[in-house]
Amino acid sequence: MVGPLFAPLPEHGIWTRLGLGRGQFLGILALSVVLFVVVGGPVWLHVHDAHFFRIAISYGVIPFAVGVALWRNRALRPGLLVGGSAVIAGLKLVITAGLLLVLAIARGR
Repeated sequence: MVGPLFAPLPEHGIWTRLGLGRGQFLGILALSVVLFVVVGGPVWLHVHDAHFFRIAISYGVIPFAVGVALWRNRALRPGLLVGGSAVIAGLKLVITAGLLLVLAIARGR
């Protein structure tokens, strides 16, 4: 029997403690990263620009999306909203900062 090279993501993780499903958590994270990459033009064409607008939009969507997901799960509470938003925002920060660093190094500047 041949299995997958990597195991699937676990059903339960930090998203469970935050009142979110795995797909909701990863979807909100992906949405915020994609918004950072595409708002105001592709980020790879604007590596050294000020990123205020793309940052504001990409972080601004997180609490709204977490709130909607928690509401759909019937788990909307202030603590879960703040906690879920903070965890996703922290992960997004690491991902987007790493992306900008890689792009800046690749451009040689």
